[in-house]
Amino acid sequence: MTRRLLPLIGVAVLLVLTGCMTTRNEPFVQVDELARSGQYEQAARMLSGEDRDVFYNERDKVLYHLDVGMLYHYADRYDESTRHLTEAEFLIEEYFTRSISQAAASLLINDTTQDYAGEDYEDIYLNVFKALNFLKEDDFDAAFVEVRRINNKLNLLEDKYRGMAAGYNSAEEAEMQFEPGDTNFHNSALARYLSMIMYRADGDYDSARIDVRSIEAAFRDQPGVYDFEQPDLSDALDPSVGPRLVVVAFTGESPTKRADTLRVITETDLVIIQGERENDQGVLETTRLDVFPFPGVEGGFRFKFQLPRMVLRGSDVARIEVLVDGRTVGTLERIESIQRVARETFEVRKPIIYLKTITRTVIKGILAERGKQQLQNAAADAGTLGMLGSIAAGIATDVAVDASERADLRVSRYFPAFAYVGEFEVPQGEHTVSVRYFDGIGNLLGQESFGPRIIDGSGVNLVTSYVPR
Repeated sequence: MTRRLLPLIGVAVLLVLTGCMTTRNEPFVQVDELARSGQYEQAARMLSGEDRDVFYNERDKVLYHLDVGMLYHYADRYDESTRHLTEAEFLIEEYFTRSISQAAASLLINDTTQDYAGEDYEDIYLNVFKALNFLKEDDFDAAFVEVRRINNKLNLLEDKYRGMAAGYNSAEEAEMQFEPGDTNFHNSALARYLSMIMYRADGDYDSARIDVRSIEAAFRDQPGVYDFEQPDLSDALDPSVGPRLVVVAFTGESPTKRADTLRVITETDLVIIQGERENDQGVLETTRLDVFPFPGVEGGFRFKFQLPRMVLRGSDVARIEVLVDGRTVGTLERIESIQRVARETFEVRKPIIYLKTITRTVIKGILAERGKQQLQNAAADAGTLGMLGSIAAGIATDVAVDASERADLRVSRYFPAFAYVGEFEVPQGEHTVSVRYFDGIGNLLGQESFGPRIIDGSGVNLVTSYVPR
């Protein structure tokens, strides 16, 4: 018995060391520095090189294609960007469909061990950037397809998680009713704006007018997402306006994820959930207290688990100025908070993650406790060495349970936080365009220049720009 228990000391040490391994962020330091200095193509090539497995494992294919696809977009390598974003979209759909079909079977499997199927905002905005890629190549038909896909995904957002919840409810282990959360994001002003400028360029002012009304509805009906002033589109449908320069700019960095640690306390047929978070004074405060019926559970157990939380990174940019041939022609207005959409859409899936994690923690925790008790009983007759081995086995079991209940913190790195738009009437002909970014006290944070380029009465005359500040 002693010889069988003692090797578990090594297991405990191995699991503790595993918890001390580098985080996912650490390998990206050099890549992030390249991206923040505007060297997007070099950053994409680094992620795609022979050391790709340093950044991504086999379960992170969606992340790889999203990250590289966005970097290539910023580098104006539109074909490469579209190829990677299309592959990400295909895998997102494939993995989510698989998760629906395997929902009941996977209730006890942690998401960290599954293929990453993307956050919903990633699935939505990859189509925005694919549409921009096609617009840059004057392929209106393909760009329209991407905009329609955005609208379809938003219309089906809650329905797809109802299907997932139904799958979990059919699992034998399900003791609580799974239901998705609600969302107040059904209409993207940015997607409607891209549609509007394409219809206008085609001379279809009736369809363009519908898009303008949809933009107005987005701001009116979704105040949780659009908590800023709507851009002025009063001249957007005026056919008497001469050639228009259209500028779409992006700033900041999309949200990351952090883990909140919560504790499960069991009473007879009940589980109590208690969370703690350190306040600004360094004092631990209870952040939530939930009670759920859990038929058949015994009292007296205590376990801990983690849940992912969206953390907004925002932007330092307060004003964006547009210059044509060195002369200021105006400023851009915010049209979308991509980071707020990320948080809003995450709320749909969050209740499912919450209940799934509680169920898994309770079942696996109780099984682990019973296993520890059996080891201790068996070691009681083995003397001191046997008890040492039993203690080591208990440590290994505790560490293993804690490690298996870590939050899935995977998320893409290179989507922006905000989108801005502006339209400026300029004389027909060849022009140089510059976009300048300033912080709240007037410091210049970045500048991009484009041209010379022809601006005329046909086409969209689109300039896109980005600073990760």
